[in-house]
Amino acid sequence: MELVEIRVRTKIPQAELEKKVGKIITEADYNVRLTGPTRVIGPSGQPLAVYLPGVLSGTWNEEHYPTLHTIKQLSDTRGNASGSQYRMKNKQSHANQIASSVIGHFDGSYSTPRTPYCRTTAWTGQHTEQFRSMYPLFEHIGGLMREYVPERHAIQWARAQATDPAWRVPNTPFTTMTVNNTYPTGVHKDKGDLDTGFSCLAVWRRGQYSGGHLTLPEYRVSVDMQDGDLLLMDAHQWHGNTGLELHSEDAERISLVLYYRTALLQCGTVEEEHANKVRFQQKTLKPPSEAEMDADAMAETVTTAVAQHGRTTRWS
Repeated sequence: MELVEIRVRTKIPQAELEKKVGKIITEADYNVRLTGPTRVIGPSGQPLAVYLPGVLSGTWNEEHYPTLHTIKQLSDTRGNASGSQYRMKNKQSHANQIASSVIGHFDGSYSTPRTPYCRTTAWTGQHTEQFRSMYPLFEHIGGLMREYVPERHAIQWARAQATDPAWRVPNTPFTTMTVNNTYPTGVHKDKGDLDTGFSCLAVWRRGQYSGGHLTLPEYRVSVDMQDGDLLLMDAHQWHGNTGLELHSEDAERISLVLYYRTALLQCGTVEEEHANKVRFQQKTLKPPSEAEMDADAMAETVTTAVAQHGRTTRWS
């Protein structure tokens, strides 16, 4: 795919940018909208984003929508991304609840103090086959990352290969995915993912709605991602969405974000991390509930399966 290349520079003062953090931005926050295949280069020549419209249309889109549509767990831990600020409740930080679910694998370094160990997320453990059915999609997106941002892919691929197979998706530079369903994110920077890597954001659209334009307010660049579009981006830049206005009952905007969690490199084996969990629970004198034990059993099954699969396959 031939790309138009644009170079951008900072367009607003830092003080003005900081006022937008955690806020849902508006159409007035950008003056350039990407409409075709585009590479966006930052002030120092670094890649900011690559927009690839329609590369996941057709079979890729239709085959995986039914699974992604069901992933709607509510989260109150997204902070600025939820369009709100953290507030204290029962000695813990909470933000607005949004339909944002983490699937794949997660570490304990940037989570709540309740889970300081590496693990497979609950949804992934409970839906092992559905997660594995998306491996071809994850591999395809990884291949597009390799094609369009090869330097970033090489760094992230090497990091993934150095990670225990239990905590990465085979044949990809990814460990973790976030599934967001039909809400605009407030202005934020992603945390916990590899600084020198790149995030990959794909969109599924259904029904009728307006807004939700992904925007880099510092550079006043935006894109109204359509069904089957993919954006490769530096998620450590300030970014957020314009407000969403739903026009039909079936209106839905799903964004799937794929990335590498930095701290997973430090994780031990499945058995070692399970032992870490047991020691933590014994220390806090808080035994797991029956539901947690069921989820853990399923999670251990999928991480073991992923580890075995990762040791017998190779990147092609």
